Amino acid sequence: MSRRMSSAVSLALAGGLAVTGVAAGAAPAAVAAPAVSAAGTGETPVGALAWTRVSKKTPNRSYWNTAEDLRVGNEGGTQGLSRAYLTLDTTALRGATVSRATFRITNTGSASCTGRPVELWSVGAVSAQTTWKLQPAKGIRLATVTDAKGSEGCAAGDLEFDATALVKEAAAASRTSVTVGLFASDESDASAWKRFAPTSAKLETTIGRPAPPVISSPEFPDASNGVPAVTGKARTPGTFTFGTGGAGNIEKTVYWSDFDPRQVTVTPGANAVITPTGSGPHMIYAYSVDRAGQRSDQAVYRFWALGNGGVRDAAGDLNGDGLRDLWTLDADGRLRFSAGRADGTFAAPVDGGASFAPGSRIAAGGDWGEDGYNDLLVLETVEGLGAKQIRVLPNTGLGAVRPHDGMVLSVFESDPVQGNDHWSDAQDIVDAGDLGGDGEPDLLVKQGAKLWAYTGSRSGYLDMNGAPVLVGDGGWDAVSVIVPGDTDGDGATDLWVRDDASGDLFAVRGAKDAAGRFDPTGWATAEHVKIGSGLGRAAYPTLVSAGDLDRDGRADLAAVGADGKAVWFRATASGIEATPRPIG
Repeated sequence: MSRRMSSAVSLALAGGLAVTGVAAGAAPAAVAAPAVSAAGTGETPVGALAWTRVSKKTPNRSYWNTAEDLRVGNEGGTQGLSRAYLTLDTTALRGATVSRATFRITNTGSASCTGRPVELWSVGAVSAQTTWKLQPAKGIRLATVTDAKGSEGCAAGDLEFDATALVKEAAAASRTSVTVGLFASDESDASAWKRFAPTSAKLETTIGRPAPPVISSPEFPDASNGVPAVTGKARTPGTFTFGTGGAGNIEKTVYWSDFDPRQVTVTPGANAVITPTGSGPHMIYAYSVDRAGQRSDQAVYRFWALGNGGVRDAAGDLNGDGLRDLWTLDADGRLRFSAGRADGTFAAPVDGGASFAPGSRIAAGGDWGEDGYNDLLVLETVEGLGAKQIRVLPNTGLGAVRPHDGMVLSVFESDPVQGNDHWSDAQDIVDAGDLGGDGEPDLLVKQGAKLWAYTGSRSGYLDMNGAPVLVGDGGWDAVSVIVPGDTDGDGATDLWVRDDASGDLFAVRGAKDAAGRFDPTGWATAEHVKIGSGLGRAAYPTLVSAGDLDRDGRADLAAVGADGKAVWFRATASGIEATPRPIG
């Protein structure tokens, strides 16, 4: 940086005084270039950008960047009373969190070795026009040092002044320089004068971490000492405030949570609406960043969200509002969540938090994790193996999923010939609801011409509660299967079957065995009753059991078209309407 200072320098001084000046002129060639860095960071301290002194004996003379020592105090005789000023570079400190700043300068001469007080003040800007008659205004006294060096019996040495208040304010305000003045405390005392080497001046600064955020929430109070007497419920939004702890130079606050790892940036002191997705203990994490890019320690806020008393969400309800919702895949394999409305329409699809490879199939299953939320089932090919697997991806409770917390389903009997794993080469999976009435989510697997029914288990083993049942062997490869539930009120789960080629949709009634238990093999021999048409696989590659979307007591049908857009078809007393309705 050049010492030619041709721009206006404005400095707001501690104590509220603001001064503005113009500095101009060139430093002598013997002056070394200043270091732009801060002590405490392993770098070189900052030197003086410029300096001058003023003399009462020569009130109109400028000593701008003089090669002589700076004189301070009353030397009497031909020198008389002098004062010294130095401009220090704070560019590298802009926006930093300054914890301490020390101004150090070598005292090369004193009247004696008896200590006399000398003061460091914040002052206005100086320039080549600065003289005794044109001195900068004083701001505040920063420090007083009582010492003496550079006389007979005491060698020259540094004097240290605490400049923290000035430099901290300048850094917070992102100022590029500060100017200080050296004054004898008693300017009439001829034994208190001192001389200083201007090129020895250093500003040593310790940069600390900014203050961590102070987090609070009226809806979800601090739970560090146990569950609060009053706190909010899971899936209910709360306002969280990220205070600055009184710090004035914070540029931003970054936060995330144990239930949402995405980092969100907010302005210092701002509020954020956060919705805890599950019941029980939760944590919000946050840190501050000051304007110099320094990061604070991490703050952790602990709170508690109440649950729903163990009540599971109704089938198809993916966000806890009691309405049927939909998960679909867009053309790029990204999961999309469409929240249902009470009038049979849907909100615009939003991101569901996961992507899947081409050819993956999904189904909105039941509660596989015992948190009361309906989870997502995914049939996908394992990269490098060619075989397929079924994963359960937990629902956050708000319609998105947590792919990193997924569970791969398995079986005890996994022999490829005699075992119970029939999805390694399957084409589709279907959420079957709770076929057996045991409270466990069940599943259909379409393996070529075969259709298998599995009794689910939250252990992740699908043959723990019995081997899979072969619903039928033959013809299932030519159809798509949907499970709308019990559509006729006889207590048995019914099936919808779409002829993929013709696009006709058929209802297949479920049946119970002699003991009154549901028997999925009854679907193989039951009559097929046509209830819809125009739903060919080419036009609608994916059909979804949507449940009762318009709350008229009948199960409706949803589909994803060849264009990747989701639609639904309303059910009537005579069947499924042919006119698609947009979702979102």
